[in-house]
Amino acid sequence: MDPIKNLQQAIASITIWRKGEQRAPHKPLLLLYVLACYQHGHSRLFDYGSEIRDNLHGLLERFGPQRAQYRPDMPFWRLQADGFWELQNAERCSTSGSSRQPPAGELVEHHVAGGFDEQHYSLLIKSKTLINSLAQQILEAHFAESIQEELAEELGFNLLQIRKQRDPLFRQQVLRAYNYQCAICGFNLRHDNASIALEAAHIKWKQHGGPCEVANGLALCAIHHKAFDKGSLGVDENMRVQISSAVNGNSIVSRLFWDFSGVQIQLPMQKENYPQANYIEWHTREIFRK
Repeated sequence: MDPIKNLQQAIASITIWRKGEQRAPHKPLLLLYVLACYQHGHSRLFDYGSEIRDNLHGLLERFGPQRAQYRPDMPFWRLQADGFWELQNAERCSTSGSSRQPPAGELVEHHVAGGFDEQHYSLLIKSKTLINSLAQQILEAHFAESIQEELAEELGFNLLQIRKQRDPLFRQQVLRAYNYQCAICGFNLRHDNASIALEAAHIKWKQHGGPCEVANGLALCAIHHKAFDKGSLGVDENMRVQISSAVNGNSIVSRLFWDFSGVQIQLPMQKENYPQANYIEWHTREIFRK
């Protein structure tokens, strides 16, 4: 197989921790961070303690599901089983020679370093186009569209096709069901007959099996869509707006967010188009940040 296609396939096939429908973006976020650093000339390997631990922890806090603790050591260690990731000094750890993961402190103590193996690193440093295409592949496979855009901008990827997979029929059906207005604030700006900054949000992300159907959609203005995907707001089982305790800002933020806390969203006329309970439950568990 062509080495580039081989790497694309290996990244598409990375083993993701599974427990029910929980999100586990640890490996994707680590890979995105490393690819971004390669794009700016970083050497092949990254020291876990000084370069990976805090940076990946921050990405997990902001772009991963809310958890009691975050474990950046887990993807760093476990990626070596995926066929393109290599660790240095791993033999110094107490679990050397076994399949068990060492305590996180040992990765720091023994200066364990990790990165793409030499063969694949040589491909990456020769081509920023390859780095960007792999980043886009990872983003599209694991994150909602608005989060793809935010991560790409923050990490410095040049992604031109980030919206190409959006389903125009899904948008049309959702906006029509919600009478072309934001389900939260009622925003319905039009330029002649064209809706402006009104979007169809997936409640359960399609990257995690959420279908493109109206019962898995909400019509939201661009601000509330981004906040919904980010976990700044959610909807409870009674279709009432939930606002994350982390939301703060000036009086405009209060009017756009806190004024709607506990208010029922504007629902479609037809009951079969109401948000489905299991999709709401998934968003509350995996995306909303209390």
